[in-house]
Amino acid sequence: MDITTLRTFLAAAATGSFAGAAQRVNASPSSVTERIKQLENRLGTQLFVRDRRGCQLTSGGRKFVGPAQQAVRAWEYAQHDVALPERFSRSISFGGQYFLWDGLLMDWLAVVRAQLPDLALRTTAGARARLNRDLAEGVLDIVVLHDPVFRRDIGAEPLFDDQLILVAGCNPAQWRENYVRIDWGRALDVEIASRLDIAPQAGLVLDLGSRSAQWLMRQEMAGYMPAKVVQPMIDDGRLAIVEDAPRFEFPAYVCWRRDLDPELVTEVVTSLRSCIV
Repeated sequence: MDITTLRTFLAAAATGSFAGAAQRVNASPSSVTERIKQLENRLGTQLFVRDRRGCQLTSGGRKFVGPAQQAVRAWEYAQHDVALPERFSRSISFGGQYFLWDGLLMDWLAVVRAQLPDLALRTTAGARARLNRDLAEGVLDIVVLHDPVFRRDIGAEPLFDDQLILVAGCNPAQWRENYVRIDWGRALDVEIASRLDIAPQAGLVLDLGSRSAQWLMRQEMAGYMPAKVVQPMIDDGRLAIVEDAPRFEFPAYVCWRRDLDPELVTEVVTSLRSCIV
């Protein structure tokens, strides 16, 4: 039983589709079908029920998700640890949303290396959807992001508060004609749309993290951005706040796998909090 097959199984379980799994693991749909068939033969049980809408886990499939995640995670650890110098006794895989690396997480990386010299880190930046998925599938151990997916096997706590505010690179009074939707998560997208009662005119959705602010400035557009990200641009006059627009709470969370060493989680979270200003 190889790790590629287990990753394929987990991808199919997460997407509910062999076609979706094929895209995620970069394989053909026929390869996914063959891998799942071989896995079912080895386990002696059916893992999925397939129909035109996709695939659903059987009872046996649901039971196998946990062991498969543990096996993939153990392999990830092994790959990481075998090449580590002897001075490192612990290791984690850590992820953060792209725009959070611009300030907080870059500062934290220097702090945690100084505070926990025995801890080896493998770090990555990503969009919240990938970070949530990789945390659930055991590819990542700890993530910092907005809009987490709360699960029983994932611990989470708020890390810092922020707000989404409407800012404009144009005349703030003309924001309605220049409004562009910036994707900050499905729930917030719905809330913003209902509160503004406006349809974006640009025919464009941005999911570029802090780079969305650059677009607003260069193209003289308006959109919602995290206050902590755009405050320097507001201070120097490159962006202006639309004062009468509603604001939306936008907290950041630190999330971790519950099977991670609790003492290690506490140390990492404490180091993160020490970098918040």
